[in-house]
Amino acid sequence: STQSTWGRGGGGGRDYGGGRSGGGGGGRGRGIQYLDLANGVQIKPATQSNVTLPQNYQAPLTAYGRDSAGKSATGTFEKCGGKIQGNLGTPTPVVVNMCQLDLSKSQQRCLYRVDFSPEIEQKRSRNYLVHLAFEGRDEKHAYDGDHLVYTNKKIGGQDEFDFQGEVTLVGGEKQIVVLKFVFTSHQKAALDKQSLMFFCSRYRAGMYKQRDRVAIGRDYFDFSQAENIPEHRCQLVPGLDSTIYVTEAGPVLNVDVMFKHIRTDTVWDLIKQDLTNKIPQDTIAMTYSHITVMPTYADPKRSVIIDEVVFNMTPTKSTFLDKKTGKQISYADYVRNRYNIQNGDLGQPQPLLKSVSRKERDADGNPKVSYFIPSLCHMTGQTDDMKKDTRRARELIKKTALDPAQRLSRISASLGSIISNAQFKEETTPWQLNINNAFMEIPARRLPAPQLSNGRGPIQINDMRESWDIKFEWPMFKASAFDNWAVIAPNTQSHEVQEFITQIMKVSGDLNIPAQYPTFYDTNDTRARGYLDVLRGRVTQQRPTFVMVVIQRTSDEPYKSVKKFLSQTAGVPSQVVTLFNISKDPLLKATKVLVQMNCKAGGAPWNVDLKLGAPTMFVGLDIHHGGDLEHKGGSTAAYVASMDKDITKFYSRTFAVKAKEQIFVPAVANQGLKELTIEAIKSFKDLNKVAPKLIVVYRDGGSEGELEPIEKAEASQFEKAIRELNIDCKLVFFVISKKIRTRFFALDRPGGKAVANPPPGTIVDRCIVNNSLPEFYLVCQSVNQGSATPTKYDKIYDTANLNADTLHMYTYGLAHTYFNWNGTIRTPSVSKYASTLAKFTGQTLGGGEVASALFRSLHYL
Repeated sequence: STQSTWGRGGGGGRDYGGGRSGGGGGGRGRGIQYLDLANGVQIKPATQSNVTLPQNYQAPLTAYGRDSAGKSATGTFEKCGGKIQGNLGTPTPVVVNMCQLDLSKSQQRCLYRVDFSPEIEQKRSRNYLVHLAFEGRDEKHAYDGDHLVYTNKKIGGQDEFDFQGEVTLVGGEKQIVVLKFVFTSHQKAALDKQSLMFFCSRYRAGMYKQRDRVAIGRDYFDFSQAENIPEHRCQLVPGLDSTIYVTEAGPVLNVDVMFKHIRTDTVWDLIKQDLTNKIPQDTIAMTYSHITVMPTYADPKRSVIIDEVVFNMTPTKSTFLDKKTGKQISYADYVRNRYNIQNGDLGQPQPLLKSVSRKERDADGNPKVSYFIPSLCHMTGQTDDMKKDTRRARELIKKTALDPAQRLSRISASLGSIISNAQFKEETTPWQLNINNAFMEIPARRLPAPQLSNGRGPIQINDMRESWDIKFEWPMFKASAFDNWAVIAPNTQSHEVQEFITQIMKVSGDLNIPAQYPTFYDTNDTRARGYLDVLRGRVTQQRPTFVMVVIQRTSDEPYKSVKKFLSQTAGVPSQVVTLFNISKDPLLKATKVLVQMNCKAGGAPWNVDLKLGAPTMFVGLDIHHGGDLEHKGGSTAAYVASMDKDITKFYSRTFAVKAKEQIFVPAVANQGLKELTIEAIKSFKDLNKVAPKLIVVYRDGGSEGELEPIEKAEASQFEKAIRELNIDCKLVFFVISKKIRTRFFALDRPGGKAVANPPPGTIVDRCIVNNSLPEFYLVCQSVNQGSATPTKYDKIYDTANLNADTLHMYTYGLAHTYFNWNGTIRTPSVSKYASTLAKFTGQTLGGGEVASALFRSLHYL
């Protein structure tokens, strides 16, 4: 564990006592367990497409012709480098939840633009007017709901066509509207952007028309199959997510099952309980702002994002102008009259929920504001407190964690029922748009595991699970000395505390970590104030290099106050444990806690040999949105860079970004990516006596429509830093996507009918990858419950021109170096460290950065 020399070859969440933050492997493997698919599931080898869309057109699309964030998925990436298709690894067949689309047999179309005079805002009225325009005519038509109309031939053989119709406005007033249709182009049956957008419009129209599933947002859910879970006051509604990708194999339909979590108690039930518990109104407002609710009376069903809880408004006393009658009416009377709702809670003094539309505008051009009654709304999704409930989480996982055979079989059955639905076919069959529901068999490879070592030498890794155990006599690769550390507890002489410290001293020898007995400090006050008094007084005088704090139970306080003081004021790494955790299996907990303490103090339990040929700095980037009541809406960006070839030393920084901003735009000028990159390079040079020759960035998050802004706003900042320092350094920039619906499963044999989760190291870099932007899918982690989800890597900037196998192995190897887990994790460790740091800084430290003494430590594990 001496200072590294460069060349080939070489040697999450709160602490609370060594938790398993990060996820991944663990346990002993018994080989791949293949499960038979249900009858009727079709699998076909994928065929290669010889048609490429224009370079500036990037798939994927939802059925709405937009990416997952609602943005146009376009962009030109002039410096993204070549494709990253490698050859290293063992070939293995996999099946993916995608079906190939053949648009070449679809009918030719005429495209018209339609304009409304006067302009009509309501989509329902526009649909009605277009329907009237074609009533009784022999042309087939398809309307996209905006300004595009497709026909099978020219309307009346003309380039222009006018129609006059009448609609009834919201207030009951009749309005004459003139529709003007102008021919724009002929569209051939071919694989091009126009055909793809047309397919999206017909698929969307067919999904909207069928009645087996209900649209909520952009997804469709089958409420007839909802499963109630009364003990947790919720129900799980199965749904279907559809995305269209343009790949090397041509256009494909990616389909996956999903579940909508809906509370069965109302929002008013939850707020009323908080009020009974004397929780302040501002805390309640913070808790329920930005939640998603579903009004019980909406038809069709829809979800609404709540922006504010308005306590000075009530359903019975607050009124608005009813456009139909021209009179003021209360919100309670409106829902009674309009929806025939007789709800006893309407008369209670409940607040109103305010929602500001992201799309619709009022008559004055301002965002449309709507108010909803809490007793008529059910919350969707889960709160942080619900997610912390382990019993609840286990119960929900049992219902939603489908194994590979169950998932693929359910997807097949759901897709089959849709494409055979009569209402759906009314929108697709006339245009000869046929969907093939056979899943694609595609080539994949399994990458070899990198070499890991501890203080004794190479580590034996479980081949099937990519995991390893830290047991007795397992020397750290790099150990930090604990010869001046302190322990603070309500009663340091208690049996639980003394037994735990005894076990730490016992295992320190096995782990080869030099340790002396700590100095003990008692606090008579278990509140935050009591701990802070001890820290500011006696502990500060000792100036320990590490502090362990024992609290009674898991809670925000005194945890946050202790962490803020030690991280921001004292600049000392610390470990917080609970009496419950350390009293349960103290020997096992002592091992985990001491390993974590060693990492926070600058040590490392193992290293990885990535066979780096030149000084290389790996960088992880992530953003945490949120904050506490003192920092409402605050967003924190985290930057973590590796400092040595063994991937055991790191430089960790944070900075504030604009609230809810997805791009790394600093809230304060001159405190952003360029400045941190300059500091990281200087730190790297200080440790290694040489500046990095290569920087590889893993940027977590960012939808397909944000790739171009990320390249312009973020990758450019790294280049500016390199130029400012005047060093010879190449840059590779990846954008990581974890929230994807693409899943692939290992087949028992080519053409087989039994599937399993792919083993760690399974990579797909052909066939289903983007047709123009270099990307690959990689499964790093072992999954023993549910179905594995790969991580997608888009290479948007590359000046290094490294071969694909090298980049693949760098990415996979880094997944072995997250020191809070004895196994592989889903993403490269620098990305996971950045995610952990951003969340810790945003939630615990209120967005403020730690003292500079902690920049070179993993203090946030």
